[in-house]
Amino acid sequence: MKKISLGFIWLVAFAVALNACSNDTGGPSAGVAVVSGFIKDASTRTPLSGVAIEGRAGTTVSTNTTTDAQGRYELRFEVDSAMSAKITVRNFNGYRDTLDIPVSVKPNEALLRDIDLNPKSVVVGSGGGSGLAQTIAFLGASPTQVSVYGVGGQETAVLSFEVRDSLGLPIDGAHAISIQFSLLGGPNGGEYISPSVLTTNAVGRAFVAFNSGIRSGVVQVVATANANGRTITSAPSRIVINAGFADQTHFTIAPEKRNFPTLGIAGNTLPVAVIVGDRYSNPVVLNTAVYFRSGAGVIQPTVFTTIDGLGSANLISGNPAPLGQYGAPPYGDGYHYVVARTVGQSGSPVQDSVLILWSGRSQISNVTPGTFNIPNAGFQEFTFRASDALGHPLAAGTTISVHATVPPPPDPNAAVNQVQLGFGRDGAIILEDVIFSGPGTTDFTFRLSDGSPVIIQTTAVSISIAIEGSNGTAFANLNGNVQ
Repeated sequence: MKKISLGFIWLVAFAVALNACSNDTGGPSAGVAVVSGFIKDASTRTPLSGVAIEGRAGTTVSTNTTTDAQGRYELRFEVDSAMSAKITVRNFNGYRDTLDIPVSVKPNEALLRDIDLNPKSVVVGSGGGSGLAQTIAFLGASPTQVSVYGVGGQETAVLSFEVRDSLGLPIDGAHAISIQFSLLGGPNGGEYISPSVLTTNAVGRAFVAFNSGIRSGVVQVVATANANGRTITSAPSRIVINAGFADQTHFTIAPEKRNFPTLGIAGNTLPVAVIVGDRYSNPVVLNTAVYFRSGAGVIQPTVFTTIDGLGSANLISGNPAPLGQYGAPPYGDGYHYVVARTVGQSGSPVQDSVLILWSGRSQISNVTPGTFNIPNAGFQEFTFRASDALGHPLAAGTTISVHATVPPPPDPNAAVNQVQLGFGRDGAIILEDVIFSGPGTTDFTFRLSDGSPVIIQTTAVSISIAIEGSNGTAFANLNGNVQ
């Protein structure tokens, strides 16, 4: 009798504990893992009540329940360690089975896991048919790339889309829907879709035309439809709008520098770039061939443009040098042309040229006057030429400097005349990339002034002129007096 009473008490206690466990919505009890969430219609997002759901941990059914009026379920697993479990929904009227959803459960932890059920396709008539529209698939474009408008290339691509039901089958004519087409992220050059709205055919397909504008770039096409109260959208599909043929107005040839310090030197290189655009100022089609030729030396014959319409060839110094018959008229010795050429629309030639100067060794000449005797508080202006042997400018970056010095007097306490020299900035000028002779490029002036307000004594002054740069160095000196 005593044993019966104890067993009865233990059973009552277990029942109370189990009941408390099943009514506890605030979280898991000790040794219990809780998985809960809502089950809804995948299409309409409506909560589904009365759905039987079961959970398995291992090979046996561990727990099962049914969703309430709000579509909520709660499964409790009695586990003593972390383990993998699976949730399954079967045989719910009008919906496809959802099998073996994997979850990880741990003692004393709760996990939220919502589940969407897909409606079964509705069969129309005895001959079968599709279900309601669920997804929009992009089937492809023909061609996948088009040219900008008005350059003679393919300007239109046909895009194919297919609307499918929940089983992945194309919808039939009884379930046809209207699709709206839109463009995303295009170059905004007038490109468009036609028609912008279209109804699917008997096999769920829709075909639209994409038409290019006057700008190159990449555009995305998106198909959107309203199906049974919800919006379905295709993944964005990319169409590439290529640029057109080279256009004379947008063709540029540009050497790294026009003054090439290489006269008398073989094997130096000078990059010569081209920038090639079409009639709408877009870069031309990738790998457009550009051909080069040069009146002197050797140049790489062909380059192919990048996606930005750029290309570059190297001019290499060597024979023939631009002298005599190889000099470019009317400029003569030292000058020659580099020509770049490609083919435009309808085979028309597109080309441009640039005049290049080969400059030689630095020299200083024509220093005038050759000596001086500046009176007290007076000044003297001097001129000189800094050039190569042909009288042409020296290369960019060449520094031309002028300095005046007064020797120290024998008596360190004696007064000494002060002189002031005006030339460039702090006595120096740096040449830019110039190719023609003249003031500021080959011909220069500086001024030497007496800086003492009273006559002290005749003072000897030395003036030095120096050139340093890619054409080499050169020096010149002249001497005189300041009173």
